[in-house]
Amino acid sequence: MHRPGIPGGNAIWIASGHAIGITNVNKKLAALDALSVRRALSVAEEAWLAIREYEDSIGRRYLGGDEVFRGYREAQEQKDWGEADRLFLDELARDRVKYYKFLDAEETLHAFNTWLCRAAIDSDHVYRWIDPPELASCTGGTFESRIELDGTRRGFKALSANPGLRFGGRKVRMQVPVNDAMRRGIQCVRYTVLPRLMPEKNERIRDPKSARHAAEAEVRVPDGMPIPIGTDFVVLPGTKIDEKIAKALGTRYKVVQAVG
Repeated sequence: MHRPGIPGGNAIWIASGHAIGITNVNKKLAALDALSVRRALSVAEEAWLAIREYEDSIGRRYLGGDEVFRGYREAQEQKDWGEADRLFLDELARDRVKYYKFLDAEETLHAFNTWLCRAAIDSDHVYRWIDPPELASCTGGTFESRIELDGTRRGFKALSANPGLRFGGRKVRMQVPVNDAMRRGIQCVRYTVLPRLMPEKNERIRDPKSARHAAEAEVRVPDGMPIPIGTDFVVLPGTKIDEKIAKALGTRYKVVQAVG
């Protein structure tokens, strides 16, 4: 099922039989490069909002519990994205108007991923919002993911290239300088409008992510990566943090109580 008008040498194959155009992606990337960070993030969010109904509608079609549904769910659970995406797109392609609209949105996300990676690596800082208990994991001077109830770790810390992000009511903002070591260590996230159904605890550093979260502008660093000297921890007004932990952090970093 080759998309008409895309020659083989000018295609990015997103699943067996389904392609988007390199030329289109490059044009969209050039348009993103001309925008502010805030507006570029909005473009990615708008692309997902334009097609989000398709994920729900196709999910309902697969709810019959037949063999195709089971294969789709198993592929998602096993992170066999190639098979999951093929089944999803084969079903979507029954409606050609929706199908091409979806491919256009995926071209936008491919362009956005390149833009985001450049923005993170070229920026002065990246950011993470945390709750006070997480501060203890930073006192050793490295990024460390939490141990889940089943004993596993995600193996990475999620940071953001979006300076305007205010995340989930968390009370402490890390501002992390992007030095040479950080530039080498940052792993860029691949956002996609294709469904990515996985619990957060099952995410790993190279896993793609649903475009519904693109405004988070996520990048990742592996466990054990040094937290750069010059990192600031800004504590929101009225937030209490453990004095011993604050003192331990203060030997390496600046801990600032924001004024309300």
